[in-house]
Amino acid sequence: MKAYFKLLGWQSLLIVFLLSLIIRVSLILPFYNIYFPMTILPSSDYLLFTFAIVLLMAGLNVICSYFDTKMSDILQQTSSLDNGKKLRMFYVLTIVGLVALGFVSFKYRVWQIVALGLVFVGLSYIYAYKYKRQVLVGNLTLSFLYALLIFMPFLLEFFAFTHYQSEILIKIPVATWLILFKVFVFLALYVFVLTFIRDVTADFANMEQNQKDGFSTFATKYKDKKTTNLLIFSSILFMLINAFYLYATSDYIDIIHIIILIIINICPLIYYVFSLSKVKRMEDLVVLYQLLGMIYISLIFTIHFSQNIFSIDVL
Repeated sequence: MKAYFKLLGWQSLLIVFLLSLIIRVSLILPFYNIYFPMTILPSSDYLLFTFAIVLLMAGLNVICSYFDTKMSDILQQTSSLDNGKKLRMFYVLTIVGLVALGFVSFKYRVWQIVALGLVFVGLSYIYAYKYKRQVLVGNLTLSFLYALLIFMPFLLEFFAFTHYQSEILIKIPVATWLILFKVFVFLALYVFVLTFIRDVTADFANMEQNQKDGFSTFATKYKDKKTTNLLIFSSILFMLINAFYLYATSDYIDIIHIIILIIINICPLIYYVFSLSKVKRMEDLVVLYQLLGMIYISLIFTIHFSQNIFSIDVL
C-alpha cells in the first residue's frame, strides 16, 4: 500500500491542491471583489474542480510509472509493482477525474474545461507511451501538461463569467482582464520552465539506464556537457522570468516580499547551477532533482504576495 501511495506522487498532488486553492484565494476572489459581490462558482464546486485536476495529475504519475518502472524505482524509491494494477489505477483515476470535471463543466456551461481535461488525459497517455523517450519532445510535453493544470483555474472562471455575467463582463476594463491573464501566463511559464529543468535532470540522472534500454533522451544523445549546458541555460531563463515578474510588480509588492521571493525562487536555482557543474555521481543529480521539486512550493508564496495586484492599473 505504501508503494502505491508513493506511486501516486503525493508530493506533487499536494502542491497542485495547494496551488489551486491559493490561486482562488489570492487571485480569483480579489478580482471578483472589485466588480462583483459574489463568485460565479461556490467554494464546493471549486473544490470539486480541484479534486478533479488532482486526480488527473495522479493518473499522469501512474501511467508514467506503468511505461517506465525503472525510472519510478530510482526517483520515487518504489519497488516494482504489478503493471496490470497500475493500468487499472490509471483508468480509475482519470475516469473519476473526468466525471468530476464534466459535472462542473456542464453545470456552468463551460464545456471547454472538460475538453481540456480530455486533452490532458490523452496527452498523458501518449507522452508516457511514446514522447517520454524522444529527445526534448517528452520534456516539453510534460512541461506543457503541468502548465496547463496551472492555467485551467483562469479558464474555468473566465468561461463561467462570460456565460453567466456577460452584462457585467463588458463593464470590466480590458486592462483588468489583461492583468489577470498576464499573471496566469507568468504562473504557467514558471511551472513550464521549472518542470522542463526537473525532467531533463531526471533524464540526466537515469542516463545510463536509458542507454541500456535504448531510450533516446537529450542526455543519452548529447551526453554530459551539452546536457549540463542546456540545464544551465534553462535555469538562467527561469531566473530571468522571475526577475522580470518581480520588476513588473515592484510597485505593489513590499520590498521584504521581493527579498523573500528572490531567496526562495532565484537563489535555489543559483545553487542548482553551481552544484550542477560539480556533479560526479548519479546520487548527486537525484538530490538536485528533489531540490527542484521543493522550488514548486515557492510558487505558493509568489501567488500569495500577488494578492493586491488589482490595486494598480497596469502590469
